[in-house]
Amino acid sequence: MKYKSLAICLLLLFIALFSAGDALSAEKVILDSDMVELFDDGVAMLMLANHPGIDLLGVTVVTGNQWLQDGLAAGVRQLELAGLSNIPIVAGARWPMRSGRYEAVAPQSITGLDWSGYERILYGMGVSTYAGAFSSWGHTEPVSPTPETAWKTVFAAKYGTTPAYELKMDERPAFSGKYQHAADFIVEMVNKYPGEITIIAIGPCTNLQIAATQDPTIIPKVKKVIYMGGAVNVAGNTTPAAEFNWWFDPEAARFAVRAPWGKIDPKEEKITQYVVPLDVCEKLHFTHERYSKIVGLPGINPDIKAMFEKNYADYAPENSTEDSYVWDAITAAVLIGEINDDDIVLPEDGDLSKTGYFDWWIDVNADYNIDYGRSPGYKNQGPVGTQKVRVINTVDEDKFWDLVYAGLDPSYSESDDSSNNSGNSSNGCSAVPIGMLAVLAAIPAFLRKR
Repeated sequence: MKYKSLAICLLLLFIALFSAGDALSAEKVILDSDMVELFDDGVAMLMLANHPGIDLLGVTVVTGNQWLQDGLAAGVRQLELAGLSNIPIVAGARWPMRSGRYEAVAPQSITGLDWSGYERILYGMGVSTYAGAFSSWGHTEPVSPTPETAWKTVFAAKYGTTPAYELKMDERPAFSGKYQHAADFIVEMVNKYPGEITIIAIGPCTNLQIAATQDPTIIPKVKKVIYMGGAVNVAGNTTPAAEFNWWFDPEAARFAVRAPWGKIDPKEEKITQYVVPLDVCEKLHFTHERYSKIVGLPGINPDIKAMFEKNYADYAPENSTEDSYVWDAITAAVLIGEINDDDIVLPEDGDLSKTGYFDWWIDVNADYNIDYGRSPGYKNQGPVGTQKVRVINTVDEDKFWDLVYAGLDPSYSESDDSSNNSGNSSNGCSAVPIGMLAVLAAIPAFLRKR
């Protein structure tokens, strides 16, 4: 009887552990990014990588904020400093889809061509003169040999050391010894985990279009896509009409938001795409107070802290008036909020200015005119081929920043911040199931009785 009772207890424990493991199964994520240091892509990456409920399968890099080789170097450096070098980084698209776009945007001082830069003159300049890799500030030029090897030169020049890291190699026999392309990585992972992967696209959508064109069967196999892109009910920033990410490659953005990700039937009503546009991004601000909170986190990685102090020195003084918007980190927070069962997105509201989200049809204009890159929204019915998506409009600011702090300091708890305490663990660790605890507690009692 003694062994029979013990066997029953162990069986119950196994069932409880199995159930707990299933409940705690990590959300599989691919981050597709035009990577930079810290805010904003780097912070989003660290938030995802440090969350125990997320399995960050890899980071695919695309030209956007920086040229591809610069983005690869920045991504590798941050993962190395954070002790996360087990996460693959994969090189992706070097150029947007439209041929000659670089010359059309880059100023004459970069290209040396008398006719370069005409697009900004023809179609207007937004409130920001920022043009990412196409601008002249602090960016290396497109290089040869390929960015997949040139990133090491960029890394050494910027960080004064060599990376203890290698990009992901292509494991197919015919490509032995070569770097894997981001599109191949996306196709490989989605086919390996059909219906399980959320893609967070926080840069131009070029890698997504290449992957889906290469293997269209992955489109219904993706669980969800969360974008940072577009400006639905507000003006653009790079041009009067367009937000930067989708302006950089409107053709790819249009392809991506029209693709029926996660749907066997494109006419299915379910929402499989979230869009985080300027509408919500411009409601959140990174200020001296937020900077001070971050560098004062007791458990922040010291090297990441030093990077903050170097990159945001202007935010440090008590009288600093520095203020910038927050963009890509919101996408990570939206997903983490869902995983934590503490959604940071405010409830739906009839007042469009206050509602947390609205489910509209979204498109991207890829016609080469003054609306190039614009992302119009349609409340009732969009044009043929468009998909109904969830547009994030307003989030709980305190909860958002709590998730940022937890992403940079995994030991951080909401209780550390008196401004917000929802009772849930900010890092997403679920409580041990009660049934499992009961079984564990019962075993000694059974043994004592025998």
